[in-house]
Amino acid sequence: MSKTKILFVFACVFTASCISDLYSKPTANTSDDISTISEQFVKATRGGVLDVTAVIPGKIYHPRDGYISYERFWCIDEEKGSVEEYIELMAQVCKLKDGVFKGEWCVSLNHHLPLFSATIEQNGTTCTGGDLTTIIHNREPISSATASEWLITAEAFGFEREAK
Repeated sequence: MSKTKILFVFACVFTASCISDLYSKPTANTSDDISTISEQFVKATRGGVLDVTAVIPGKIYHPRDGYISYERFWCIDEEKGSVEEYIELMAQVCKLKDGVFKGEWCVSLNHHLPLFSATIEQNGTTCTGGDLTTIIHNREPISSATASEWLITAEAFGFEREAK
């Protein structure tokens, strides 16, 4: 292998190992969707040298059913972030949206509508570098929490409306 190729491979590995250091953890806000905030959290807390899952899209639009789904499987570096920190971030966003968490659902206080769902868990395994394997999954409406497609989808995924 030529020196140029070896240098290129080294540069790629070095860049990949430091890539999460280029990202900062998100702050709670209402201008970004939940998927974007979750993706920022994943990028800022990713551990390990190489993360091949980083090239797989995590955000998927389901226009027919009226929702955005985000799912990411990654190695969380617990020196950079934690499950509890993500849960607190989602609780802050929910509060900013005038909601409260009921299970995995952020529910509007005024109308009892599902604003979004968010879960994070560790499956008990570790990645090659020793970091914990972590999974984030969330759903949110594409347009509005009052859209009929979203309400039907949210109920299909476990949201329960209050009895009137």
